[in-house]
Amino acid sequence: MNYEPYPTPTVRDPLTVGNVLIDSLPATLFTDSAPEKYMIAVVFNRRPELEEIHNILSPTVKQELASAGYTDVELGISNRRLEISNTSLEELRDGLAFAITRVLARQSEVFQQHRRAAEARFKKETNEESHRAQAVQTLASSISFGLQVETDQSI
Repeated sequence: MNYEPYPTPTVRDPLTVGNVLIDSLPATLFTDSAPEKYMIAVVFNRRPELEEIHNILSPTVKQELASAGYTDVELGISNRRLEISNTSLEELRDGLAFAITRVLARQSEVFQQHRRAAEARFKKETNEESHRAQAVQTLASSISFGLQVETDQSI
């Protein structure tokens, strides 16, 4: 009896970022009125899970970026986009992109570890429940309500 009432969770691909969304950039870049710092959106390879969002927006990540020299940078998430505020394309090119990639890799590994642990717990609980249900079925099947006639053979 290997019935699983719910699908087993699976470990997903690590969360990564891809290209800069050009449409997210200020229209005045490379003009005299261009801002020094602005928000840049980049695309995730998939929609982040809730735990991943909490991890990325955590004070830990903010501190890691500050330790790497990016004290003013703020991260935000909107659907499948990572929004990087208070920065510039030059800053991203010159090291911030690497720092963000490193931070995301660490957070993704933490998430993957939690996912694997949750999957292992789920499988263990499912197996235990399956064994318990099988034991109940076996015991219930061993019960008979038929009449048994005893004969006295000592006569």
